[in-house]
Amino acid sequence: MPANSTNPKIIAAIPAYNEVNHIKRIVSEAKSFVDQVIVVDDSSTDGTGKIAEAAGALVIRHEENMGKGVAVNTAFKIAREMQPCVLVLLDGDGQHNPREIPLLIEPILQDRADMVVGSRFLKNNHIPKYRVLGQTVLNLTTGWGSGIRLTDSQSGFRAFSLRAIQSLSFCEKGFAVESEMQFRAKECGLRVAEVPIETNYEEKVKRSPVVHGFSVLFRVIKLTWER
Repeated sequence: MPANSTNPKIIAAIPAYNEVNHIKRIVSEAKSFVDQVIVVDDSSTDGTGKIAEAAGALVIRHEENMGKGVAVNTAFKIAREMQPCVLVLLDGDGQHNPREIPLLIEPILQDRADMVVGSRFLKNNHIPKYRVLGQTVLNLTTGWGSGIRLTDSQSGFRAFSLRAIQSLSFCEKGFAVESEMQFRAKECGLRVAEVPIETNYEEKVKRSPVVHGFSVLFRVIKLTWER
C-alpha cells in the first residue's frame, strides 16, 4: 500500500520527541503496512521532524513541547480529518516493531474490536523486573478505575477503528494518556482487545522509571476520582 495516499485507509501515527536515532527506520518500516505515516513532532531539537519527512512521513510539528498526550490528540485530530478505517499508534523510541502492525489492525478490519492494545505481557519478552512490578500496579489501578482490564495498560502500540477515532479525545497531556484511553473506551462503549507484541528495551531510558511510574499512577487515581 503506497504511503501518502490522498484517501488513506490505514494511518500510522508516531508521537515523537527527540527520536533521531530511530525515526527513519520506524517510518520506513511502517510505510510497508499503511497508506500514510504521520509523525507528530513535539518540538524536537535534534532534527527528528526533518528526518521523518525525508523518510516519507507527513510531519505535524508542535511549536513547543506539549507532552505525549497532546501529541496523541493531534494524531486523532488529523485522523478525524482523513477518516481512515484504522489508526495505528506506535512510539518513536524503537521499542515497537512496525512489522507487527498487521497483528494490531486485523481485529479491527474483521470488525471484532474498536481499540486493539499490543501487550508486552502476552509474549515471552525479557522485561526488566522493576518494569513488571510497576506495570502490574498500573494495570490493576487502571483496570479497577476504568472497568476495562488489560494485561498492558501502558502500551503505546495500539490500533483504533473509525468509530474509536471519531469518539475519542483526551485530557491527559503526558504519559497517562494510555490509561485515559481505557476510561474513555468504557465511556464510549468501545470494544477492546489485546494482541501479543514484541518489545525492545535495549535503548537507554530517557527518564526515571520510578518518577514516570508514580506520575502516571497519580493521574490514574485522579481519573478514577473524577469519574
